[in-house]
Amino acid sequence: HQWQLGTGMRDLLVDGLINTNRYTVLTRRDIASVLAEQEIQQNDAFRDQGKVKQGNLKNIQYLIKGAVTDFAHVGGGTLRVLGSKLGIVGDGQVALVSVTLYVIDVETGEIVASKTLEGKASAGSVDFKAQYKGIGFGGNAFYRTPLGKATQEVINNGLVVIGETIANKQWYPSVIKVEEERLFLSGGFDRKIEVGSEWGAYSPGEVLIDPATGDVLGQKVGTLSGEIIVGEVFDRYSVAEVREGAFRRGQRLRPIQQNVKKENISGQHFPEDSIDTSSHLNIH
Repeated sequence: HQWQLGTGMRDLLVDGLINTNRYTVLTRRDIASVLAEQEIQQNDAFRDQGKVKQGNLKNIQYLIKGAVTDFAHVGGGTLRVLGSKLGIVGDGQVALVSVTLYVIDVETGEIVASKTLEGKASAGSVDFKAQYKGIGFGGNAFYRTPLGKATQEVINNGLVVIGETIANKQWYPSVIKVEEERLFLSGGFDRKIEVGSEWGAYSPGEVLIDPATGDVLGQKVGTLSGEIIVGEVFDRYSVAEVREGAFRRGQRLRPIQQNVKKENISGQHFPEDSIDTSSHLNIH
Protein backbone atom coordinates (compact mmCIF):
# COMPACT_ATOMS: atom_id res chain seq x y z
CA HIS A 1 0.00 0.00 0.00
CA GLN A 2 3.09 2.20 -0.22
CA TRP A 3 2.78 3.42 3.36
CA GLN A 4 5.79 5.49 4.46
CA LEU A 5 6.31 3.65 7.73
CA GLY A 6 9.28 5.65 9.03
CA THR A 7 7.61 8.99 8.38
CA GLY A 8 4.25 7.73 9.61
CA MET A 9 5.64 6.36 12.87
CA ARG A 10 7.55 9.57 13.50
CA ASP A 11 4.43 11.69 12.98
CA LEU A 12 2.40 9.49 15.33
CA LEU A 13 5.08 9.77 18.00
CA VAL A 14 5.29 13.55 17.59
CA ASP A 15 1.50 13.80 17.92
CA GLY A 16 1.57 11.67 21.05
CA LEU A 17 4.38 13.71 22.65
CA ILE A 18 2.65 17.01 21.96
CA ASN A 19 -0.64 15.74 23.39
CA THR A 20 1.05 14.93 26.71
CA ASN A 21 1.65 18.69 27.21
CA ARG A 22 5.00 17.79 28.82
CA TYR A 23 7.46 18.53 26.02
CA THR A 24 8.55 21.17 23.56
CA VAL A 25 8.90 19.14 20.37
CA LEU A 26 11.20 20.46 17.65
CA THR A 27 11.64 19.13 14.14
CA ARG A 28 14.52 19.63 11.77
CA ARG A 29 12.55 18.23 8.84
CA ASP A 30 11.51 21.68 7.60
CA ILE A 31 14.49 23.61 8.98
CA ALA A 32 15.71 24.60 5.50
CA SER A 33 12.36 26.26 4.74
CA VAL A 34 12.38 28.04 8.11
CA LEU A 35 15.89 29.38 7.59
CA ALA A 36 15.05 30.49 4.06
CA GLU A 37 11.98 32.39 5.29
CA GLN A 38 13.99 34.10 8.04
CA GLU A 39 16.59 35.14 5.50
CA ILE A 40 13.96 36.50 3.12
CA GLN A 41 12.39 38.60 5.89
CA GLN A 42 15.69 40.41 6.43
CA ASN A 43 15.35 41.97 3.00
CA ASP A 44 14.62 45.71 3.09
CA ALA A 45 11.57 45.13 0.89
CA PHE A 46 9.71 43.74 3.93
CA ARG A 47 8.27 46.01 6.62
CA ASP A 48 9.72 45.83 10.12
CA GLN A 49 6.37 45.10 11.81
CA GLY A 50 6.08 41.39 12.51
CA LYS A 51 9.56 40.60 11.18
CA VAL A 52 11.03 37.63 13.06
CA LYS A 53 14.34 38.03 14.84
CA GLN A 54 17.18 35.77 13.86
CA GLY A 55 19.09 33.79 16.45
CA ASN A 56 16.01 32.58 18.34
CA LEU A 57 15.73 29.02 17.04
CA LYS A 58 15.66 26.62 19.97
CA ASN A 59 18.31 24.00 20.62
CA ILE A 60 17.34 20.45 21.47
CA GLN A 61 18.16 18.53 24.62
CA TYR A 62 17.17 15.03 23.50
CA LEU A 63 17.23 13.42 20.08
CA ILE A 64 14.72 10.63 19.44
CA LYS A 65 15.60 8.11 16.74
CA GLY A 66 13.90 4.90 15.75
CA ALA A 67 13.76 2.09 13.23
CA VAL A 68 10.75 -0.01 12.20
CA THR A 69 11.97 -3.62 12.28
CA ASP A 70 8.66 -5.52 11.83
CA PHE A 71 5.34 -4.48 10.32
CA ALA A 72 3.29 -7.36 8.99
CA HIS A 73 0.75 -10.10 9.50
CA VAL A 74 2.47 -13.28 10.60
CA GLY A 75 1.28 -16.82 11.02
CA GLY A 76 1.04 -18.53 14.37
CA GLY A 77 -2.52 -18.28 15.52
CA THR A 78 -4.82 -15.83 17.23
CA LEU A 79 -3.65 -13.64 20.10
CA ARG A 80 -5.65 -14.46 23.24
CA VAL A 81 -5.38 -14.20 27.00
CA LEU A 82 -4.40 -17.56 28.47
CA GLY A 83 -4.94 -17.38 32.19
CA SER A 84 -2.85 -14.40 33.32
CA LYS A 85 -0.64 -14.37 30.25
CA LEU A 86 -0.99 -13.30 26.64
CA GLY A 87 -0.63 -16.16 24.20
CA ILE A 88 -1.32 -17.28 20.63
CA VAL A 89 -3.65 -20.15 19.83
CA GLY A 90 -5.37 -21.50 16.74
CA ASP A 91 -4.41 -21.14 13.11
CA GLY A 92 -5.10 -17.44 12.50
CA GLN A 93 -2.69 -14.59 11.93
CA VAL A 94 -1.23 -11.95 14.20
CA ALA A 95 -0.45 -8.34 13.32
CA LEU A 96 3.09 -7.65 14.53
CA VAL A 97 4.71 -4.20 14.77
CA SER A 98 8.22 -3.82 16.19
CA VAL A 99 10.25 -0.61 16.59
CA THR A 100 13.69 -0.01 18.06
CA LEU A 101 13.74 3.36 19.82
CA TYR A 102 16.77 5.41 20.93
CA VAL A 103 16.87 8.45 23.21
CA ILE A 104 20.13 10.42 22.88
CA ASP A 105 21.39 13.18 25.18
CA VAL A 106 22.57 15.83 22.73
CA GLU A 107 24.95 17.50 25.21
CA THR A 108 26.97 14.33 25.78
CA GLY A 109 26.07 12.25 22.71
CA GLU A 110 25.20 9.40 25.07
CA ILE A 111 22.40 6.95 24.23
CA VAL A 112 20.46 7.20 27.49
CA ALA A 113 17.77 4.70 26.44
CA SER A 114 17.57 1.92 23.87
CA LYS A 115 14.42 -0.16 23.75
CA THR A 116 12.79 -2.59 21.34
CA LEU A 117 9.03 -2.05 21.43
CA GLU A 118 6.55 -4.62 20.16
CA GLY A 119 2.82 -4.54 19.58
CA LYS A 120 0.57 -7.47 18.65
CA ALA A 121 -3.07 -7.85 17.73
CA SER A 122 -5.15 -10.75 16.52
CA ALA A 123 -5.67 -10.64 12.76
CA GLY A 124 -7.83 -13.75 12.37
CA SER A 125 -7.91 -15.25 8.90
CA VAL A 126 -8.99 -12.15 6.97
CA ASP A 127 -7.40 -11.57 3.57
CA PHE A 128 -4.62 -9.02 4.03
CA LYS A 129 -5.32 -7.00 0.87
CA ALA A 130 -9.04 -6.84 1.56
CA GLN A 131 -8.47 -5.85 5.18
CA TYR A 132 -6.40 -2.74 4.30
CA LYS A 133 -7.83 -1.72 0.95
CA GLY A 134 -8.25 2.06 0.74
CA ILE A 135 -6.99 2.66 4.29
CA GLY A 136 -4.38 5.35 4.92
CA PHE A 137 -1.73 5.06 7.58
CA GLY A 138 -2.61 6.77 10.87
CA GLY A 139 -6.27 7.51 10.15
CA ASN A 140 -9.28 6.50 12.25
CA ALA A 141 -9.97 3.51 10.04
CA PHE A 142 -6.34 2.41 10.35
CA TYR A 143 -6.58 2.15 14.14
CA ARG A 144 -9.51 -0.25 13.81
CA THR A 145 -7.34 -2.70 11.89
CA PRO A 146 -5.02 -5.28 13.51
CA LEU A 147 -1.89 -3.43 12.35
CA GLY A 148 -3.38 -0.18 13.60
CA LYS A 149 -4.00 -1.63 17.05
CA ALA A 150 -0.47 -3.05 17.20
CA THR A 151 0.95 0.30 16.07
CA GLN A 152 -0.96 2.18 18.79
CA GLU A 153 0.45 -0.20 21.39
CA VAL A 154 3.99 0.49 20.18
CA ILE A 155 3.48 4.27 20.21
CA ASN A 156 2.02 4.17 23.72
CA ASN A 157 4.97 2.10 24.94
CA GLY A 158 7.36 4.54 23.27
CA LEU A 159 5.79 7.49 25.11
CA VAL A 160 6.32 5.63 28.39
CA VAL A 161 9.99 4.93 27.60
CA ILE A 162 10.65 8.57 26.65
CA GLY A 163 8.82 9.86 29.73
CA GLU A 164 10.68 7.57 32.12
CA THR A 165 14.04 8.40 30.53
CA ILE A 166 13.60 12.16 30.75
CA ALA A 167 11.95 12.03 34.19
CA ASN A 168 15.01 10.23 35.54
CA LYS A 169 17.31 12.94 34.20
CA GLN A 170 17.86 15.27 37.13
CA TRP A 171 16.96 18.91 36.46
CA TYR A 172 18.91 21.91 37.79
CA PRO A 173 18.16 25.64 37.46
CA SER A 174 20.17 27.97 35.24
CA VAL A 175 21.02 31.64 35.59
CA ILE A 176 18.82 33.60 33.18
CA LYS A 177 19.83 37.11 34.24
CA VAL A 178 22.58 38.69 36.39
CA GLU A 179 21.66 41.93 38.13
CA GLU A 180 24.28 43.29 40.56
CA GLU A 181 23.92 41.24 43.77
CA ARG A 182 20.99 39.11 42.69
CA LEU A 183 20.26 36.48 40.06
CA PHE A 184 17.17 35.41 38.16
CA LEU A 185 16.92 31.63 37.83
CA SER A 186 14.93 29.33 35.58
CA GLY A 187 12.35 27.36 37.53
CA GLY A 188 9.92 28.44 40.22
CA PHE A 189 6.81 26.86 41.66
CA ASP A 190 6.66 24.68 38.54
CA ARG A 191 10.00 23.11 39.55
CA LYS A 192 9.34 23.13 43.29
CA ILE A 193 12.07 25.69 44.00
CA GLU A 194 11.77 26.81 47.62
CA VAL A 195 12.50 30.13 49.32
CA GLY A 196 15.66 29.73 51.39
CA SER A 197 17.12 26.95 49.26
CA GLU A 198 20.85 27.28 48.62
CA TRP A 199 22.49 26.72 45.24
CA GLY A 200 26.04 26.96 44.05
CA ALA A 201 28.31 26.91 41.02
CA TYR A 202 30.88 24.14 41.00
CA SER A 203 34.07 23.72 39.04
CA PRO A 204 34.35 20.47 37.03
CA GLY A 205 35.23 17.46 39.15
CA GLU A 206 37.21 14.37 38.24
CA VAL A 207 35.61 12.13 35.61
CA LEU A 208 35.20 8.56 36.88
CA ILE A 209 35.99 5.91 34.26
CA ASP A 210 35.53 2.15 34.56
CA PRO A 211 39.04 0.72 34.00
CA ALA A 212 37.62 -2.53 32.59
CA THR A 213 35.24 -1.10 29.99
CA GLY A 214 36.33 2.52 29.57
CA ASP A 215 32.74 3.67 30.22
CA VAL A 216 32.24 7.02 31.94
CA LEU A 217 30.49 6.19 35.23
CA GLY A 218 30.00 9.72 36.47
CA GLN A 219 31.83 12.78 37.72
CA LYS A 220 32.91 13.85 41.18
CA VAL A 221 31.54 17.10 42.55
CA GLY A 222 34.08 19.89 42.00
CA THR A 223 35.03 22.84 44.17
CA LEU A 224 32.27 25.24 45.19
CA SER A 225 33.01 28.55 43.50
CA GLY A 226 29.87 30.61 44.03
CA GLU A 227 26.90 30.55 46.39
CA ILE A 228 23.36 31.96 46.31
CA ILE A 229 20.17 31.72 48.39
CA VAL A 230 16.68 31.92 46.88
CA GLY A 231 14.64 34.85 48.19
CA GLU A 232 11.57 34.92 45.91
CA VAL A 233 9.78 32.23 43.92
CA PHE A 234 7.35 32.86 41.06
CA ASP A 235 5.48 30.53 38.71
CA ARG A 236 8.36 29.77 36.34
CA TYR A 237 11.36 31.67 37.69
CA SER A 238 13.03 32.58 40.98
CA VAL A 239 15.16 35.43 42.34
CA ALA A 240 18.22 34.73 44.49
CA GLU A 241 20.74 36.77 46.46
CA VAL A 242 24.45 36.30 45.74
CA ARG A 243 26.37 35.37 48.87
CA GLU A 244 29.77 34.74 47.32
CA GLY A 245 31.40 34.44 43.93
CA ALA A 246 30.52 35.67 40.46
CA PHE A 247 27.95 34.26 38.08
CA ARG A 248 27.03 34.53 34.41
CA ARG A 249 23.93 34.04 32.28
CA GLY A 250 23.42 30.45 31.20
CA GLN A 251 25.33 28.95 34.11
CA ARG A 252 23.76 25.80 35.52
CA LEU A 253 23.61 25.50 39.30
CA ARG A 254 23.63 22.59 41.74
CA PRO A 255 22.34 22.17 45.29
CA ILE A 256 25.13 23.13 47.66
CA GLN A 257 27.07 20.13 48.96
CA GLN A 258 27.98 20.97 52.53
CA ASN A 259 30.93 18.57 52.50
CA VAL A 260 32.64 20.37 49.60
CA LYS A 261 35.29 22.83 50.75
CA LYS A 262 34.75 26.38 49.52
CA GLU A 263 37.93 27.45 47.82
CA ASN A 264 39.09 30.37 45.68
CA ILE A 265 35.62 31.90 45.42
CA SER A 266 36.69 34.98 43.50
CA GLY A 267 39.01 33.45 40.93
CA GLN A 268 37.52 30.07 40.11
CA HIS A 269 36.96 29.14 36.46
CA PHE A 270 33.33 28.39 35.62
CA PRO A 271 32.58 25.52 33.20
CA GLU A 272 30.42 26.10 30.16
CA ASP A 273 26.84 24.96 30.73
CA SER A 274 23.79 24.78 28.50
CA ILE A 275 21.28 27.62 28.86
CA ASP A 276 18.37 25.47 27.78
CA THR A 277 16.82 23.50 30.67
CA SER A 278 13.47 22.43 29.23
CA SER A 279 12.81 19.07 27.60
CA HIS A 280 13.33 19.82 23.94
CA LEU A 281 13.08 16.85 21.61
CA ASN A 282 13.94 16.30 17.98
CA ILE A 283 12.26 13.33 16.30
CA HIS A 284 14.02 11.48 13.47
